[in-house]
Amino acid sequence: MNIFEQVKSAVPLPAAAEQYGIKATHDMICCPFHNDHTPSMKLNPNYFYCFGCGENGDVIDFVGKLLA
Repeated sequence: MNIFEQVKSAVPLPAAAEQYGIKATHDMICCPFHNDHTPSMKLNPNYFYCFGCGENGDVIDFVGKLLA
């Protein structure tokens, strides 16, 4: 198991989002990747998906896109 697989299995996506000040309500957040005024992004423990812009991925993708 490589480091990315270890992080994905150890860090739930909602917990990673909280580390960056993003709190989910019923697993939904306003998408940080487009101009979003109502929650359109679903945060599941293993992946995210935005119903507004289509962004998706795992915890590594989420943090990488936040820091880009």
